[in-house]
Amino acid sequence: MTPKQKLIIALPIIAVLVIILVYFQLFANPLVIVAIFVLYVAVSLWNRRKFNRQKEEAEKTKPKKG
Repeated sequence: MTPKQKLIIALPIIAVLVIILVYFQLFANPLVIVAIFVLYVAVSLWNRRKFNRQKEEAEKTKPKKG
C-alpha cells in the first residue's frame, strides 16, 4: 500500500473520529486532549525513525564517488 493510499484511507477515519469527539463534547475532557497529544508524539517519533532508516539504507546503496 502506498503512502498516498494510506492517507486516503486515514483522513476520512480521522474526520469521523473528530466529529464523534465534538458531538460528545470530549474535547473538553483533558484526558482526551492528553491522549491525542501522546498519540501524535508517538506517531511522529515512529515516522522519524522510519524515514531515518530509509535514508540510511539509501545512502548505503548509493555508489561512492572518489
